[in-house]
Amino acid sequence: MSNATNRISRRNFMKGAATLAGGTLLAACTAAPAPQPAAPQEKKEEPAQQEPQATEAPKQEAAVKDLRLSVWADVQDAAVYTKLLNTWHSKQKDYVASMEQYPGGYYEKILANFAGGTSADILYYQGWIWQAYAEDQVIMPLDDLIQSSNVGDRFSKGENYENTTRWKGKTYMTPTDTGSLVIVYNKDLFDKRGVPYPKKGWTWEDFQQAVEKLSFEEGGTKYYGWAQAGGWNGSYGRVSAFLRRNGYVEWDQVIEPKKAKWVHPDITDTLQFMIYDAIKNGWSPSPDVTAGGGVGVDTGRVAMVFEGPWYIPRLYGELATMKEQGGINFDVEEPPVGTLGRNTTFGHVHGHCIATQAKNVKGAWELAKFILSDEGQTIISEGGRMAGHPDNIDKIWGPIVSKTYNFKNISAFSNGMREGATPLIMGQGTELNAYGGGPIQKLWDALLGLQQTAAEAVPVANDGIQALLDDYWKSRS
Repeated sequence: MSNATNRISRRNFMKGAATLAGGTLLAACTAAPAPQPAAPQEKKEEPAQQEPQATEAPKQEAAVKDLRLSVWADVQDAAVYTKLLNTWHSKQKDYVASMEQYPGGYYEKILANFAGGTSADILYYQGWIWQAYAEDQVIMPLDDLIQSSNVGDRFSKGENYENTTRWKGKTYMTPTDTGSLVIVYNKDLFDKRGVPYPKKGWTWEDFQQAVEKLSFEEGGTKYYGWAQAGGWNGSYGRVSAFLRRNGYVEWDQVIEPKKAKWVHPDITDTLQFMIYDAIKNGWSPSPDVTAGGGVGVDTGRVAMVFEGPWYIPRLYGELATMKEQGGINFDVEEPPVGTLGRNTTFGHVHGHCIATQAKNVKGAWELAKFILSDEGQTIISEGGRMAGHPDNIDKIWGPIVSKTYNFKNISAFSNGMREGATPLIMGQGTELNAYGGGPIQKLWDALLGLQQTAAEAVPVANDGIQALLDDYWKSRS
């Protein structure tokens, strides 16, 4: 899933959407594959090869109330939501929902639809992106619906869930599925080098030593102890857990910060080791190596990577990169801890919002409730997506995926959602987001390319980040 947030100023939000309606709308309706972003696609790794057809509504004798549901433009999501809708249709006769996928620019098409007055009734969002839409009042608060339906227990009370489903005291998004980042590790490489497996409570120093020991060359093949991410170059969202291991946070507040606080030893030391030193010393593949493909935990050449549940199908089973070799003998663990002593991983939350343009709010909410039910969450889990509530990760998702993909430590994922956090959440008017943007991306480029050390690059980036924050707040005054 692309992490581009399409941030535009508050006053130009719908104006920009109108522009998209004239150009991007046409491109978004084609069957072309989705573009490959610089940041990860955290829900999936492969773009849709063709635009799946919308779900066909069952024929019914009586008049029905139609609904439209936007679904991420991926083949796997098409399969999941086809089963969800077919099951829902079999259980009630009041509503019929059709599925819409927008390959080539998911959020661009959503904006264009809003501008044209043709939005889907119920929309799928990433938890750090929908806030701009709430500010423009094109999606509606759900609190009255939640209270009247008595489904509040489906909304986890952890800080991360609060931050990603609520804005300015109101709830806008349901927690449909999640994705906490965990250390994914190749057990065979650990065994070969005599390095103990990661375990809960392992330290930053344990991690550093393992990265070095697990980097070696054998038979003309280079093996790496660490990779920035699963087949791409990493980003801010992939290291925030390491930056915050000692309790220091790089903002004065995670929700709409006013001060950038990146100039700190925890920040510079972490970035120096994990990116600059790791690449320079051959502990991690450089961007030119990952660009060629074939380097990752999924190919057997990397010992550890920090990835989410969407990465697992690449390791074992029918979609495994090394399927012919039997897949990868892997497991997962929580990230290393510092003096704070707890998991500070990025806990992705994705879910559904209801458009204010919705023709049938009641029907849209009935569908959203079904997706949150145990039956809906089972279908989500069987389709490869991680359940929305931590308890359902343990109860529903875990037994399914641990058997399918041959690994054990489900609690690394569920604990990540209970204890984790979101790197950053902003409203309209800035390119800063949970995966970087602007000066943060320039900082990563400088480190990945070994152009500057962290001590040199971080102060420059901090100044640029602060300038964007100042502009953000001026635009909102």
